[in-house]
Amino acid sequence: MELRHIKHFVLLAEVKHFNKAAEVLNITQPSLSKSIQRLEMLIGGQLLNRDSKSVSVTALGQVLLKHGQKILKEFEEMEQEVTLFQGFDNKELRVGASPIPSNSLVGPIVGQFLRHYADMSVELKVAPWEDLYQQLIYGDIDFFVAETKITELEKSELLKVTELPPFKVIFCCRPDHPLTQLQRLFLPSFRDYPLAIPRHMPKSIADAFEDLFKQQREDFSGMVRFDQFHPIKESIINGDLVALTPEISVRNQLEKGVLVELSPYIMPLIYARFSVVSLKEKSHSNAAEGFINFLVKRAEDVKLESPMQNEKQETVLA
Repeated sequence: MELRHIKHFVLLAEVKHFNKAAEVLNITQPSLSKSIQRLEMLIGGQLLNRDSKSVSVTALGQVLLKHGQKILKEFEEMEQEVTLFQGFDNKELRVGASPIPSNSLVGPIVGQFLRHYADMSVELKVAPWEDLYQQLIYGDIDFFVAETKITELEKSELLKVTELPPFKVIFCCRPDHPLTQLQRLFLPSFRDYPLAIPRHMPKSIADAFEDLFKQQREDFSGMVRFDQFHPIKESIINGDLVALTPEISVRNQLEKGVLVELSPYIMPLIYARFSVVSLKEKSHSNAAEGFINFLVKRAEDVKLESPMQNEKQETVLA
């Protein structure tokens, strides 16, 4: 049994799709199939149930998956310790981030970090938290920044989670939007305009707004569900679109006056809570620790620039 067979199986068990796993591994789908078949022959049993759309792990596969994940982690730790023992330090830092913290927290500190660590190379990968988690498990990134409450990443025994200060989630629109002309603003008034909300908004949060975000309501006026906020900013600035997003993602536009915050009466208090996520049993290099320290300081500074009125509400938008 070769280490590559275990890596192929563990990744396939995670993504549950041959083509996607082959793409991540940078091999062909037939090569991946042969690798899994070879592993099943060596193990002496079926590891996966296959159909035309996806795969699932058998009971025997679950046994191999549990130990395979540990093997891959320990192998990576061994490589790192041997490298440090021989006096070499990795000069490349691989950082992952979901879209909003990549623009608001991670990106702004890269220059500052490189002034202190001039011999380092930084690779920044922006992706949904599910992809970042897989990249972290398989050693493709050193750590990532994403929302960890609703995603339940903080509950994983494999992960170390360093929480960052929470950021208020707001409605925003252009300054001359019809909603800004109302003397008293209530949530039902939003029903007359197209809305933009995060694609992965939890049901518990959506329900706090009753049926405002439901396409089935009779007075539905259109909706955009976004992974990244940046592509729709121009549509908000130049149209009637009203967006729900963490304040940190539009702070520059709010300060410049090209967007304004809408504060309706009886507005549910919602906060985005981002964290630095790394493997619990993997030690960080000095450079990685330095980057995380810069990141925590950046989040604290940004938080102080926009104090929140209430910090009791949990959660939610990545």
